[in-house]
Amino acid sequence: MKPDVDCAACILKWVYQRARVLADEKERFHLIKDMLGVLSREFSSESNVGLLCNKTTESISEFMFASAEYYEELKFKSNRLADGLLPAARDFINRGETPDKQFERAFCLASAGNVAPIGAPSGAFEFDEVENIVKGRIPLPVMIGDVYKAAQGATNVLYIADNAGEIGFDSLAIASLKEMGLKVTLIVKEAPFFEDATIKDASFFALNELADKILSVRGVFVPGESIPTLNDAFRQSDLVIAKGTGNYEALAGELVDKATIYMLKAKCRPVAISIGVEMGYFVVKLEK
Repeated sequence: MKPDVDCAACILKWVYQRARVLADEKERFHLIKDMLGVLSREFSSESNVGLLCNKTTESISEFMFASAEYYEELKFKSNRLADGLLPAARDFINRGETPDKQFERAFCLASAGNVAPIGAPSGAFEFDEVENIVKGRIPLPVMIGDVYKAAQGATNVLYIADNAGEIGFDSLAIASLKEMGLKVTLIVKEAPFFEDATIKDASFFALNELADKILSVRGVFVPGESIPTLNDAFRQSDLVIAKGTGNYEALAGELVDKATIYMLKAKCRPVAISIGVEMGYFVVKLEK
């Protein structure tokens, strides 16, 4: 996705508020200066937003390591809260009248788990939207395109995860893909990376047993900009599934020859306009 002018301020806010959590005042001045330096050099209308985010986080890697302890506790609590909702979520999926409705329900719950704020999270994610959907209090996320048909036509799926906690709901979508006989390669973040899911979080939900392979990426996955193992997994896939705003910003409009399913909350104006929904809506969108 190409950036809107608002994206520079959003990247700055997203990274700065997360990286500063355990920094003192002097370190915060150093942090903001390094980030502004990257954005002043790299930000343009032709940039890829995901790549801009990666270059920004790479410039402040010491702060990411320093903040890791704070996010480990947040992620553990988020995983526990998501795990507590999974039995009811599975029951909700199984109540779908047909296989395609069950599949859509699994993907809608995965989308509704995308609750991390643009600013730094102040505590564990509680997944009220998932609970409200399961209990029939609110409707399912917006569904754009026939995601079930797209999965039926696939063989190898590349599933790019987003945050800890919500990866528990990704396990429901991945289980649906496996029931269809598809091979699934899961991409998580290389630790430390704020509240994002790592192999440790994937293993909490037994995804190391469910997925065919789990790979780690340093930062946001941008095709052609990563290590050969990840780029090969991307080339071999015939369906890409991407969770969250960061992965949407890295991939939307960039994958001309692959079907892609995006699952996210439209948390900002440029993303909402790009998808075609109002801000605040949860979405499952097929892009071909």
